[in-house]
Order: sequence, then structure tokens, then C-alpha cells
Amino acid sequence: MHVPRRTAQSLYWFEQRLRGRASVRDRLELLRANQEQSFERMQELQFDKLRSVVSHAYRTVPYYRRVMDERGLRRLDSPEQLSQLPLLTRDILIREQDRLLSSEADRATLQTNYSSGSTGRRAQFQQDADFRMWMRAHQLRTYEWCADWRLGDPFVLLWGSEIYWSFKQITDRMENLSTNRREFNTFRLSRELVGSVLDKLVQFRPALVSTYSNAMHLIAKEAERRGTQIPGLRAVQGTSEPLPPALRQTMERVLGCAVYDKYGMRETNIVSHEHPGGGPMLIQTENVYVEFLDDEGNPCAPGQTGRVVLTTLNNRSMPLIRYETSDLAASLGPGPAGSLPYPGMTPVAGRLQDLVVTPAGDRVDSYLFSYLFMRFPEIHWFQVVQREPHRLRVKMYAPDGLSRQTTETLTERIHHHTGYRFAMDYESLDHMPESSTGKFRLCVSELDTGIPSAEAGRAQA
Repeated sequence: MHVPRRTAQSLYWFEQRLRGRASVRDRLELLRANQEQSFERMQELQFDKLRSVVSHAYRTVPYYRRVMDERGLRRLDSPEQLSQLPLLTRDILIREQDRLLSSEADRATLQTNYSSGSTGRRAQFQQDADFRMWMRAHQLRTYEWCADWRLGDPFVLLWGSEIYWSFKQITDRMENLSTNRREFNTFRLSRELVGSVLDKLVQFRPALVSTYSNAMHLIAKEAERRGTQIPGLRAVQGTSEPLPPALRQTMERVLGCAVYDKYGMRETNIVSHEHPGGGPMLIQTENVYVEFLDDEGNPCAPGQTGRVVLTTLNNRSMPLIRYETSDLAASLGPGPAGSLPYPGMTPVAGRLQDLVVTPAGDRVDSYLFSYLFMRFPEIHWFQVVQREPHRLRVKMYAPDGLSRQTTETLTERIHHHTGYRFAMDYESLDHMPESSTGKFRLCVSELDTGIPSAEAGRAQA
């Protein structure tokens, strides 16, 4: 049974007030109001925030004071001046941890959070109550962008992060029960767990599911095998890992609902979300300032894929300025007339470490493998690992087994589409591997992709 929507809404805001989160509602209302602003006005508001964060960082953050003094920069008069500052790499974040904390940090509310560690060493950072209030408001707004979901409608979060579950309290579980929200841990994606989660979704009848894309794809494949539908499901929100078109198409076809893409990370919260009703990824300009840089560290032209570099606008206790994400995407500029007043970007195509490299130096995007592998319905999950220039190892989870014909066909297609005859090794798994973050990379390359981390040397000066 579901609590009536208006009752669930009232209970949610009542519980937020009891837990000291009353300002989430005000922030959500501001975000909703911003959607009525002009594109130009939203750009002005974003720059006002960016300029304030940089001035605050110079005044109160030892690391930024030093690097800004070295470059003769005290304040921003235009967004372009931000490029005078070095990139903040994960290594610098780890090494300069204490010197990146503001002297005015809200220490009473600071919480330590951690990066996913999917690109190497796990970094830690501090986030204050103000950041967390903005985070909740942005989350609620992106949910509203998914097939007209509204607070109080049945909602499910499928999440596999050990860090997330370590923060859960008994009050969170009570709040979930009273507000039509359920959370299921997808840390160990065995066939039994996938089937169990599907059963719970059918029983609960959520209007929206927010989840790792791979987890929901496995659930969709199980639903297809059973010939089962999830009653009432209007939308799936894929998040925290790339949403390849092949996975999206499977989920839309099998589940009969809309699928939306969301991009973010623990360091910054939500960066962009797909336009309501479908369309480009819209950058959350109230939360982040985004740069797209080419191999030399110069701004990319619209439509040109480059590295995503982020500046946080809502965590003044530990602002991250020009944070190097290693993600790849392209700017699309303002949306068409009538769209929401936010700049667009392409979906993230993966990380630098997700590129397979041929001996000739050609880079192969992970999405290519997604298109190839998802044409075989028996393959529920895969990962391509490259440790040598001439060889690829493919891990596959196929519950009903793999035929020799399938692997031979895959080898032929990989050779054709990559333009190189890689030596191929196939490993068939009897269960999904475990991941401490719950998410998986489609490709893992341990080779140099040929894209340097621009300005990393200067940043360490």
C-alpha cells in the first residue's frame, strides 16, 4: 500500500524540519523558480556565484591563496580568467587535503566523503550542511524532470555504494516508509539478488527508479526472461555511470517507460541531467561551473569532445576549483527556444581510462563495445580490459552460458570496427563481480591513452 501523495509530501517536509533540513524546501522552490528565468539571467547568476567562490577561496583557503598569488589573480572579472588557475587533480586533492579547507569552514557540520576510486586512489574531501541541503534540493528537482514525478509518488533508489549505506540511519528508514520511498542495496548483483529486487519492484509499483544503469539493465533482462512488467513505472533515472544507448533501448523496450540520464559525482553532486521529456543533458548552473578542455588544456569548441573540469559553487568549506574529473563530454551551448534556461552538454562518454587504444594510437570509445555486445541477448554484462597494446580480455556474465559461435562473431566484429586484429581472451563469469561503489566501467585500459592531464605539472608547482 502507498501513502496518499499529499500525505507523503506533508510527512516528508515535516520530517525534514525535525532533522534540521527545513531549508531544503526553500532551495527547491528557488530551483523551480529559476526554470522560469532567461538563459542570459541564469548565466549571470552562475558567474556571481563563481566570482564569490573564487574570492572566498583566495581569502580563506591556504592552497588557493598560494596558487592565486603565484599567478597574480585575486578576483574574477570574467569567467575566462578562471583558466589562469591550475587544474585541481585528484593527487593534489589528496596531498593538499588540509590546505584546501577554508579557515571559515562550518566545522560543526562537516562530513568526510570519498571519491569512488574508479580511476585509482580514493580521495577524501569535506562537505558542510549547506552543500548537503543544496544536494537534496537538486536531487528532488532532477526527479521532477523524470516523467512528471512529484514528491510523494512511489520512488525506489537502487544503490550499491558501501559509502552510501554506511551513512544510513534508522530515521532514514522510518522516513522512507512514510514518504513512499524504498531503497535496495545492489552491492552484490547475483542472479538471485536481481530476481529478488525485481519481485520487490513489482510488489511496490514505483513511479520512478533511480539506479546504476548496469543494475537496472540486469533487472530489465530478468523481467524480459520472465515476461514480467513493473506496474506503475513511468521512468528510470540512470546515474553515476555512463548510460550507453544500447542499455537505454533495452530498458525502454522491456520496461515500457522513459529512461533519463543523470551525471554527477560525490565530489560535486549533480552536474547535469537530461532535459524533461528527452533532449540534451542540462548543466546545473546553480551547482557547478563546467569547462570542456582539449588535449592541450584549451577550451573546446561547441560539439568538440574534451575533458570535463568542474568548479563547485555550493561547498564554501572546501571549494573545488577546476577539478579534473577525467570524464569526457562536449558542450552544446544554449538549448533551443522554449527549453529550460541551462546550457547543454552531451552525455559523458566515459573516462580517459575507459578508452581502448590500438597499437596505431587510435582510441576506441567504450560505447562501441556496448553496441556490439548488447546485440547478443545472452550477454547481460561485460567489461573489456586492456593490459597490452595487442590484446584485449573480455569478462562476460551470461547466466545461460556462451556459445563458441558468439565469441567468434564478437571477435570478428571487434576486429572490423576497431580496425585492428586484437588477440582476444574471453572469460565467462558465473555471477556479477562485486564493486565497492556499485558501478562498473565498460572498459578498463591500463595503458597510456595518449591524453595528458594538462597543467598537472603547473598545478604541482
